[in-house]
Amino acid sequence: MEGLDEQAWERWVAFRKAIRKPIKPASEHAMKVKLARYGSQQDAVVNQSIENQWQGLFDLKVSKPAPGEKPVKSDKQIAAENERFAADQSRNEAFWDKYGLRDDLGRLKLCEALLARYTLRSDEIGHGERMEWLRNRVAEALREVPAQPVTNEPSLMSMIRSLWGEKGVYRIKARAETERVQGQPDVVGHLASAVHQ
Repeated sequence: MEGLDEQAWERWVAFRKAIRKPIKPASEHAMKVKLARYGSQQDAVVNQSIENQWQGLFDLKVSKPAPGEKPVKSDKQIAAENERFAADQSRNEAFWDKYGLRDDLGRLKLCEALLARYTLRSDEIGHGERMEWLRNRVAEALREVPAQPVTNEPSLMSMIRSLWGEKGVYRIKARAETERVQGQPDVVGHLASAVHQ
């Protein structure tokens, strides 16, 4: 038959005989036609069926990546993910502007929600860029709000820990303590002036 990989076909026939499910003469021609349609992938299709102990020939399945290996995505998938990320960024910026959350504790809570979303999408292409963008937004928001209310919110402290580790937690707590001390009257100066009187 034209276009049929004879070696792949012979291996398929031998496999079917080995599992005691020989190809019936009535379906032999149809099965040859089906295998020939796979073109250059005929050998891989037969290998897949043999490896999985399948009695039929099926389209090649996309194999899962090995642990620690990133999945390979098509250019179309990458473009779609990048487009969705750009739309997310635009929507988030507009939301923050609309509700006046540019310099509010609420903006940090929105960032926390984004962190959860990005964490769930950690297998997507561009995840690192998204996390870097979010890290920069959180840093901007942290510079604009007092540190004490942030330290009183366990979920925000958890976000800081996940973005910067224990060093980030230590820094925000130290800033909160500095703000607390600076907000009190100058006790040392007041005591010194009382002693000199």
